[in-house]
Amino acid sequence: MNLYAVLLCGGKGERFWPKSRSNLPKQFVTLFGGKSLLEMTSERIKELCPVSRQLFVAHQRFAKLLIRELKAKQKNLILEPARKDTAPAIGLSAVILSRRDPEAIMVVLPADHIITPKRKFLSAVKVAAVLAQKGYLVTFGVVPTRADTGYGYIQYGEEVYRQGKICGYRVLEFKEKPDLKTAEQYLKSGNYLWNSGMFVWRVDMILEAFHRYMPQFYQSLLSFSQTLGSQREKMAIKRLYQKAPAISIDYGVMEKAENVCVVRAPFIWDDVGGWLALARHFPQDQNGNVVKGLWFGKNTKDCICYADQGVLATLGITGLVIVRSGDAVMVAEKNALSQLKDLLTEIAQDRQGRKFL
Repeated sequence: MNLYAVLLCGGKGERFWPKSRSNLPKQFVTLFGGKSLLEMTSERIKELCPVSRQLFVAHQRFAKLLIRELKAKQKNLILEPARKDTAPAIGLSAVILSRRDPEAIMVVLPADHIITPKRKFLSAVKVAAVLAQKGYLVTFGVVPTRADTGYGYIQYGEEVYRQGKICGYRVLEFKEKPDLKTAEQYLKSGNYLWNSGMFVWRVDMILEAFHRYMPQFYQSLLSFSQTLGSQREKMAIKRLYQKAPAISIDYGVMEKAENVCVVRAPFIWDDVGGWLALARHFPQDQNGNVVKGLWFGKNTKDCICYADQGVLATLGITGLVIVRSGDAVMVAEKNALSQLKDLLTEIAQDRQGRKFL
């Protein structure tokens, strides 16, 4: 099998502000150990897809950062002129990869997940690759551990393939992010999985899916493909993205396709969406605090305290997230972090023109 990894590096990482900024999104930031999330993703898959068979899809402003961080070659970079969600990124990658290797199988991985253990992850990818070879569009579903309203869900049906303890199932339906009551029903039913946003498919099958379910965009992809390797390519990709819809691969293709199956993940998965994820990956002290950096506190409970420079000191507080990074400090109640995006919109409109994002 000709396996290639396509790493999607396009997230803004706003929910890790102020550690992540517009010029250094969360996938490039070192938060969970000595490596960035992107480096961890690249290393996780390299046993099956060495760096020479990894493609990095990112906004063009991050080209130098990718080359510096990962020692990536220019030919392995797929640079977007604008952010248009995952469907255009995947379509562009598929066209480029199909020119290089028409028999390629794409392993599509967001660059900001934490997955352990690696061995079980690689075993699941191998099962997914077998299913992809058979013509399926494959996704990975994670067994829910809680009634979470922040994830999409996948309802699955009959088993279509098994290798040891790892199984692939026919997908019955994709479900949007539910309210709490519905999420509790999904959890109780036992035949719903979290949608991980990771995929495996043959490059010809995903292009056929674009042809069927996003025909206008597919025609744009065909026109772009005629310019590959020519002096017209850079201008053509700009035209492609001017016309491309801003839509996810789930909405654009997966929810409509019939040849979709899901591999039930045997690994532990976390998309580390924001600061609360630190409590899932770092130990807590006797008062339930998670601390990274230099911190002193009294009568402080159930807090997340992060400082990449200087010192944090707290007195008599409970249930807060306190972050000091660069020229910014954020203090928030844990249950208010869902409003962080709104706060950043206000900061971006600073009337004095100061840049904190």
